[in-house]
Amino acid sequence: MQRNTAFILTFLLSLVFTSCLTNNDVENNPSLVVEGWIDDGGFPIVILTTTIPVTEETHEVKELGNYLLRWARVTVSDEEHEVVLTGKVDHRYFPPFIYTSSNIVGQVGKTYKLTVSYKDFYAEAETTIPQVPTLDSLHVVPCADSDTLYQIYAYFNDDLKERRYYKFFTCMGKYSQMPFSSYMQTMSNEVFDSNEELEASVYKGRVITESGDYVPYFTSSDSVIVKFARMDSISFVYWNQMEHNMTLSGLPMTSVTKNPVSNIRGGLGYWCGYGATFYPVIISDYIQVRQ
Repeated sequence: MQRNTAFILTFLLSLVFTSCLTNNDVENNPSLVVEGWIDDGGFPIVILTTTIPVTEETHEVKELGNYLLRWARVTVSDEEHEVVLTGKVDHRYFPPFIYTSSNIVGQVGKTYKLTVSYKDFYAEAETTIPQVPTLDSLHVVPCADSDTLYQIYAYFNDDLKERRYYKFFTCMGKYSQMPFSSYMQTMSNEVFDSNEELEASVYKGRVITESGDYVPYFTSSDSVIVKFARMDSISFVYWNQMEHNMTLSGLPMTSVTKNPVSNIRGGLGYWCGYGATFYPVIISDYIQVRQ
């Protein structure tokens, strides 16, 4: 089963590196898992968990709350000041508990340092926010083999003189703020062969609370927010390796043998700065006839 949400992949793939240990080893030595980001013009968002023990039993979604860290001290600082983030329940995210603050706002070109302290855990990381990219257009067309499913295509231009790194996320629903990773859409412009308009498929992220098989396409009743983000090279390496792990974990007779390279010192996960633009898409309003 593919798990390509930002949180669940970081949360569950962090177990793979410890899978050769006994259950007692994992239970007695959990690792801190950080999922955090700050957008240009946005507030920092941080979700904290610990790794889940590897067992033969399936963990229910409702059990994930047992691994949330609700009383950590989390700070974010830029070149000018440091802010302590407040932990709070927020059902627009999953899991619905975040650390955030309106006293610090992301700005292009700045570097942001994150620190996390909780009992024996201590972690820190730094990230920068690149320039904000924009899309030329978004198109929605029916899938070739379905009358009820639809695909989003994004179009944009890029200057190949400068190395740049991009990623697509999707937020499902009008009120969701949780950016789920769009499958296989972490890109470096070094793979582009011209400055002409580029096309990228935007796939639906896997929402762990949804039942049934994962389908990467959209229905006519879906409301989506497409997040088009530019990131630094360290964030690119993390998400690129995460997608590699996602692909391997979905194939028979293969296994994931290591965690993605992380910029978190003292834990697992990521702290990413994004230059990002957001595009609300009501699928029924965007549908075009496939040419």
